[in-house]
Amino acid sequence: MRISLTKDIFGKVEVPEGRLAGAYGPRRPERPGLEDGDLRDRIHNPIGTPPLREMARGARRVLIVTDDITRQTPLYRVLPLILEELAEAGVPESGVRFLIGLGTHRGMTEEEIAVKFGEAIPKRFPVVNHAWDDPSALVSMGRSGLGFEVMINRLALETDLLIGVGSIIPHATAGFSGGGKSIMPGICGEATIEATHWAALGYEMSEILGNFDNKVREAAVQVCRKAGLRFIVNTVMCEGGRVYGLVAGDVEEAHRAGVRLSLEVYGVPVAGTADVVIAEAYPTDIDLRQAIKAVCSADIVCRDGGVVILPAECREGVSPQFPDFSRYGFREPEALYRAVEAGEFRQKLLAYTLVAIGRIISRRVKGMLVSPHIGEAEAARMGFLWAPTLQAAVDRALEMCGPRSRAMVLREAGEILPLVPASVP
Repeated sequence: MRISLTKDIFGKVEVPEGRLAGAYGPRRPERPGLEDGDLRDRIHNPIGTPPLREMARGARRVLIVTDDITRQTPLYRVLPLILEELAEAGVPESGVRFLIGLGTHRGMTEEEIAVKFGEAIPKRFPVVNHAWDDPSALVSMGRSGLGFEVMINRLALETDLLIGVGSIIPHATAGFSGGGKSIMPGICGEATIEATHWAALGYEMSEILGNFDNKVREAAVQVCRKAGLRFIVNTVMCEGGRVYGLVAGDVEEAHRAGVRLSLEVYGVPVAGTADVVIAEAYPTDIDLRQAIKAVCSADIVCRDGGVVILPAECREGVSPQFPDFSRYGFREPEALYRAVEAGEFRQKLLAYTLVAIGRIISRRVKGMLVSPHIGEAEAARMGFLWAPTLQAAVDRALEMCGPRSRAMVLREAGEILPLVPASVP
């Protein structure tokens, strides 16, 4: 049977007759995406808060924290509607600014900002990349519920009204993106971001990924309330860049409602598990550090001793921000974990990803990378097997797993949550 992925750079792949366990991806809702009028209505009628125009009355300074280019949120559609509400409340344009919640991602370029925000907004308002690595841009908010110090962008505390904008998808360290993630880790300092991710290693992946009620998310909400995040606007995206849903209002109540919508798109029932899982990295495939999110979803459905194939463009390579990423790789996760706990290795954010993914592809399954921008030697340093084409990867993986092995396809794997029947071992 011939199969293809969402991103067509890998071509069609032939899976032998009877050896395809299923092909899955984000659900394709038949209804059209929400129009601007629908989005406006949902912002007008928030969940758990008064309308934004009421909350903004009397505010002279408003900070809107957004997500970055690694997310699909159509800011160019959503932000003008928020600005309408602020104008209705009498907030002066000179008092509105935007802060891009990068976490530790690279800063967005002017060209990228113009595309994501629309050309008009950057011309009218200040749009600033979060300076996660600049101590002078950060201020302490004390300790989180998980015990670590929270350093946050000082702009969040120098405003009368703080708003968070993002999208909701399943997420390995917070349960779901959106909600409180705009603030923690979105606009926190490096040490806080590291500690947030490291805390997630204390739980099984199944306790966090796709689970709204988890300790990491609860700690983020606590920080958000202390920082004064009073209103969120979160979208749920679906095929073709359509907006499937939008929620607005309280950081917890609105987010919970948005998670239910997100599961209608990204919660994907699967028939069972498979020996070989083709986990498409798109759309989180700008570099390998982002692309390996797809491995987390594949981990749910890949049998012990199986192979996870990762087709990922990685046009920026392994991780231009973290050169040590390829130096350490995923080969020895427990040794790296012990080194961090002993204080011998201090790059916790880097170590988190290497340990979390390493525990999957070095201990339980094998990982095989297919990328036009990462060669065999570099893949091997990272702990991956490598194949020049997706077809070659599938052929090799099925051979490795034996004549009765079967393959499953997860399209856009980094943004879906496979739902395996409880009866499947």
